[in-house]
Amino acid sequence: MLGRNLINGGPARLNGAMSNNALQKQSAAGTSVQDRVVEAAVRQFMRTIDHAARRELEKHIRKAHADGRIKAGDSFTTGMGVTSRALDLDVTVYGKIEL
Repeated sequence: MLGRNLINGGPARLNGAMSNNALQKQSAAGTSVQDRVVEAAVRQFMRTIDHAARRELEKHIRKAHADGRIKAGDSFTTGMGVTSRALDLDVTVYGKIEL
């Protein structure tokens, strides 16, 4: 289903915005505050996506099983995409699901 928003009716919201000065400071360990902010923001987004996508995938697998399109022991390739116009990003990762 292309175009369907699986994140509670809107984009994921991130809390804890920091000033540009804070984003540019370096920590004692050598990892910049900006790196940590980016990693935390991506981690939060991925948690949201993980839960929403998992629910949808499980629902469709159960329906396909009930309809007789798949059965125990089957395997199939499934892809998950991440896109962002702002980041010029369009990536699809494929993997196999084995029942």
